[in-house]
Amino acid sequence: MWTRQLLKQNGKIAFQRNYWTCVLVCVLAGFLGGGLATSFNFNVSEEEIVEVMGNITLEELLRQITPAFLFVVILSAIIGLLVGVCVTTLVSNVVMVGNSRYFLENREHKTAFSQLFYGFQGGRYAHTVLVMFLRSLYLFGWYLLLFVPGIIKSYAYMLVPYILAENPELDRKRVFELSEQMMKGHKMEAFVLELSFFGWFVLSAFTGGILSIFYVNPYWYATFAEFYSAVKADAKHKGVFAESELPGVAFSEA
Repeated sequence: MWTRQLLKQNGKIAFQRNYWTCVLVCVLAGFLGGGLATSFNFNVSEEEIVEVMGNITLEELLRQITPAFLFVVILSAIIGLLVGVCVTTLVSNVVMVGNSRYFLENREHKTAFSQLFYGFQGGRYAHTVLVMFLRSLYLFGWYLLLFVPGIIKSYAYMLVPYILAENPELDRKRVFELSEQMMKGHKMEAFVLELSFFGWFVLSAFTGGILSIFYVNPYWYATFAEFYSAVKADAKHKGVFAESELPGVAFSEA
């Protein structure tokens, strides 16, 4: 029987065994998973705004807002949104699967850095993009309906990247079905496991995020690879899936 403490202990051992590669994987995954999307934003300082605006009053400003100006603003927002969606769909989501693959393999042995790009290799890309896009779409829809059901579904679909990382050829409907079935009875455990890292992230904030880069992030991902493996073992014992559906990752192709 596994415990939260055991998962974290095993996760710490796994990532420290291959420390620098784990750190580099997390740094690059973080950049590709979020940095690319945000790199399209324009940063304008308060001083620059004051310099441009001068002493213009609100009334004068409103008079200068023409339909053409509003059109440009709305069009820019739409383009920015589309760019963000495209980057997330075509890059960030696929990197998430590769990151899951890397840390699953790293449980068993030192793993090559290239496994971060697992979802882009071997003809897996299109199916990975589709399944992960559907995951994002489903979650977006649930959050639109109500916040709490959205949170519940986010835990229900939590294992989708790991399942794809283990078997990228699995039918998309079966991927979601397996994730939901495997997470039955484990959603609260996942929440508490996440909550147990709260102190680490608070401490990291006092170091300007340096602690997250060199310790907390790889510790987090390694621990949740342990969580997936534990939940998978429980589901296998219950006969939730066939051996061929989730065959393991120890001897996968690089």
